[in-house]
Amino acid sequence: MSKTRIATGLASLAIGVGGVSLALLTPAADPADPALSSVEGTARAVSLACGPDFENTMGETTAGIGGEDSTDLVRTRTIVVSGGDASLAGTTIESEGADNLRSSFESGAFPGELRVEPGDEAALATGTTQRFQDRGELAGMAMTPCVAPATEQFLVGGATSASSSSQLVLTNVSGSPATVNIDVYTSTGEAAPSILSSTTVDAYSSETLLVEAGARDARLAFRITSTGGEVAAQLLTHEVDGIVGSGVETVSPGAAPSQRVVVPGADLSGENGDVSLRVANPGSKTATVSVLSATTDGTEEVPGSQDVALAPGTVLDLSMDGLGGDWSALIVDADRPVLAAARVDLEGDFAWLASGEPVTNGVVTIPDSESYVTLYSAEPTGATITFYDHLGAEVEETEVDVDEIATVASPDSASHAVVEADAGVYAGILSVKELETITGIAGLTLTIPPAGSSDLELQVIN
Repeated sequence: MSKTRIATGLASLAIGVGGVSLALLTPAADPADPALSSVEGTARAVSLACGPDFENTMGETTAGIGGEDSTDLVRTRTIVVSGGDASLAGTTIESEGADNLRSSFESGAFPGELRVEPGDEAALATGTTQRFQDRGELAGMAMTPCVAPATEQFLVGGATSASSSSQLVLTNVSGSPATVNIDVYTSTGEAAPSILSSTTVDAYSSETLLVEAGARDARLAFRITSTGGEVAAQLLTHEVDGIVGSGVETVSPGAAPSQRVVVPGADLSGENGDVSLRVANPGSKTATVSVLSATTDGTEEVPGSQDVALAPGTVLDLSMDGLGGDWSALIVDADRPVLAAARVDLEGDFAWLASGEPVTNGVVTIPDSESYVTLYSAEPTGATITFYDHLGAEVEETEVDVDEIATVASPDSASHAVVEADAGVYAGILSVKELETITGIAGLTLTIPPAGSSDLELQVIN
């Protein structure tokens, strides 16, 4: 277990011009036509938690190809699309692009707070730390996004078998300590209480827990809850093949348990890796699940993945080999709320694609990679994807018709992408980069404007 103090932008707490309008009900004779009174308030600042870099956790078991680790490259890029003043780890992000768009790019990881003060529009911002390495224990490519803190989060992915290591990173960017409880689901059921079960994350701090110290299993999923303060949870996971590193990845929060879970962004053609689907049952009763794949060829049942019984607290991996089509959304239907995520395996690296919720506006940072943005909607809708370079200059704008599935590849110089849709779409991003001897691969999701970051009208009816 390790604890780290993080830098924040709290010293620059200047309230922007955005406001919250609260409409409060006063007693009225006719409840169908209530008298409302307005109270002016202030929109809150938005804080995203940016995580630390990976660590070697397997000792001397991996010397890498040729007996030495290759040089790694770690860098962090951020973009602020809208909102007021912004800072990363206390350093102001200056305007470089058009309008109010701002970006930054730094060498190394910047664990801490990406903070955006209220502005005229809802705050929309994100950041990603990219790391890639050709040889050694941490060979492969990972994209670690800055994520929004919450009181409940779910992670699906990772392993702690003999050839795998996972670190659970909990970041608290608030001024209050957070008491965190962690439920771990495995291939045989919910893990017994251990050193992982509960911890306290101090204000403006990050804590890293070595998962294998409390649970050893090839299939993992997590429920993280906190009281006293919100935390951001991420899983840094890596694997080895003998004495050779065989991939790194960051698992970020996905959708809450649901009877329908959508995981967009996997390429079923095999050109960008082999796909499997992980499903977890966090409930206390057996769930029955069935899987569909939606591609440009239509929606079909996945053979061998229909009416599968999933015992309480267990995690199951299902192969998606042999399916038709290419870019997809994998859809899990269940009679009880479940969790899901997709894993993509290439020789030498792997990626995890999280489940999501439908969104109409979001942003993702995709530095130095060929990235594929996949949008899914059960009903036809339109969307616009705008790509920006690392300075915030617009590179390309693409309008797409989302008739179930639409996928757009990023242009060469793109570092960021903003998605705007006419109706809610599910979005998944798969990033690929050719390294010296392997192909790096990583999964990402969109960051959306958090609630309360713009004007709000609340009506309270007794």
